[in-house]
Order: sequence, then structure tokens, then C-alpha cells
Amino acid sequence: MNIKFQREENISGDPDLSYQGFGRISKDQPPKFDPKIELISACEYFSDNGFTVLKNCLNDIELEHLNKFFDKTQIDHPESWGLGKLREKQHLSQGIIFSLPLLDYPELDIYIRHPSSYPIICRLLEGEDNVRFNEFNFREIPKNAGCRSMNFHYDGVLPDRLERNPYMPCDWIGSIHYLTDVDFKTPSFCVVPKSNLYSSLRSAYETLNDDYMEVPIYGKKGTCILYDTALFHTRLDGDGIKSRRTWHQYYARGGWINSRLPNQNYYLRAPSPTLTNWNLFPKRLVFNDDLKIRKYFSHWNASQCEWVVSNFDKEYRNLTVRGKF
Repeated sequence: MNIKFQREENISGDPDLSYQGFGRISKDQPPKFDPKIELISACEYFSDNGFTVLKNCLNDIELEHLNKFFDKTQIDHPESWGLGKLREKQHLSQGIIFSLPLLDYPELDIYIRHPSSYPIICRLLEGEDNVRFNEFNFREIPKNAGCRSMNFHYDGVLPDRLERNPYMPCDWIGSIHYLTDVDFKTPSFCVVPKSNLYSSLRSAYETLNDDYMEVPIYGKKGTCILYDTALFHTRLDGDGIKSRRTWHQYYARGGWINSRLPNQNYYLRAPSPTLTNWNLFPKRLVFNDDLKIRKYFSHWNASQCEWVVSNFDKEYRNLTVRGKF
């Protein structure tokens, strides 16, 4: 496998802010599980490694629908993707992103609890009653985007994860669905297995020793990756020419859980905090007639609380969404 264009020698003085990682890229792919018949195996792999890969999660009709959504909204509403204007706080290395599509497109509601991945998320977070929606967005690395080398990072962590017993359920789960085929020439999601148990990439590298690997995940369109947000991960750029489309969703853990720290009695783990303070949920979902959906969308941040108090005022929404960028 020729991957020389995906990374360079680590020349940074800070290994946690290095030119991507330590250079030990795996030539082997992780197993891919069928979510319909290998649910338990997929969950066990997640618990052991901090991520799991599911195959054939989206069918051809769904893939066509989502890719047409990309095409149409980028033409009809380019501002929703940050096209044609300056996005001062948007990291260049993220490509383009449609951050809050659920606000205006109820036809996307069919994906918020997708039958392929959602049952596994429910099991990992100890039951559907404990699953809370956090975020839903679409992303694209356009063709000829070049190589920009995102650093390894984690999305969200709580300090007690390093000591609590048991570790699972984790605090947040991220999901990434590939909407286009991903291979070694394509921008790909890359993880360091088991690194969710360490405070830094260097600590994972030194402690895991020979087991430390940076694993790019390739797969056909429709592949889904579930990962603990505390897992160190990045995006490899591929050849800088091929493009990639993805759908991202994040889930928090609700409910209170008995746990314990070393040399201490049991304590109650509180529900996970919200990942962002700007994400908004539409009224049709927040006050849905289905009480399960209401509960699913009950994990409000400060902006959502204020929007509800304003009776979903359009101007407040516009100010909040603009403030994110």
C-alpha cells in the first residue's frame, strides 16, 4: 500500500500537536460487522477498542437520496454550506459542512434513529432510554482539496473516564457514514484503537507499545463507523485529489449510572453534558407527539433553552446560527 503522500516524518516538538501522528499506520483493516446479525460482536469490539465499523448500513435508495440532497442544497442554498462567503471560525481542514440541516428539512428525520446503527448505539449506552441526540451534520472534502493534515484529537471527554470502573458506557458516541467510496487515495477517517483510555497521544503511544497503531478506515459507501468521542482520531487526506462525502451524528448518554473511582465508594455518574452550546433542535422534534422522540431530543444546551423560551423565534435562531461561525 503506497501511503507516502498521506503523511510525513513527525518533525514537531510536541507529539500531541504533531504532523498527524507517530507514523505507525496499519496496513490491516479492522473487521466490518453486519449490524443486523452481528450486533453483539460489534458492541464487544467497540468496548475493547473504542470504535467499531459496520458494513452496508445505508441502502442504495438512501445513498441516492442523501447524495442528491448534497447536490441540490449546494446549488440552491450554498450559504448553508459556507460556500460563497467567508467563514471566519470554520477550520479550513474541515472542508465544507452543513451544520444544522434538521432545522429546515424534515425529510431527513427518517435518518435520526437509523435502523442499522441505532440499535447498536442503544446497546452501547445501556438502553434506548439512555440515548440522547446531540448533533447531525453533513460534510464534504471537495475534489482537489489538497493535503492539509488534520492533527489527531478527540471530540469530547470527561476526566473521570481515566479512573472510573467500569469505563463503559462511554459518555458520547460519534457516528460517521460514508456516502461515497473511501480507499487509500480518498480522505479517510483514522483512529488509534484503545486510545480513549489515555490522556494524550504520547501516553497511548508509550503505553500501548507495539499495539499502538494508526488505523485508516476504508469502506464502500454505506459503511458506518461508531466511535467513542474520547478516542484519538484524525482525517488522512488521501491524494489530495479525490473527494469524500460523509454524514456525521453524535449521541450523548442520558440517565444516572452507578460507578466508582479507585479507593472510593460507588457514586452516581451524571448524564453526559452537551457537546456544543450552539446546536439547535427544531420544534417538530422537541415537542414531537411521540414521547420517545421527545426524550431523545431532550438534551438541551443553553442556546436551545433560550430558543424554546423565545417560542422558537426566527431572529434568535438566525443570531445563534450565525454566532457558531
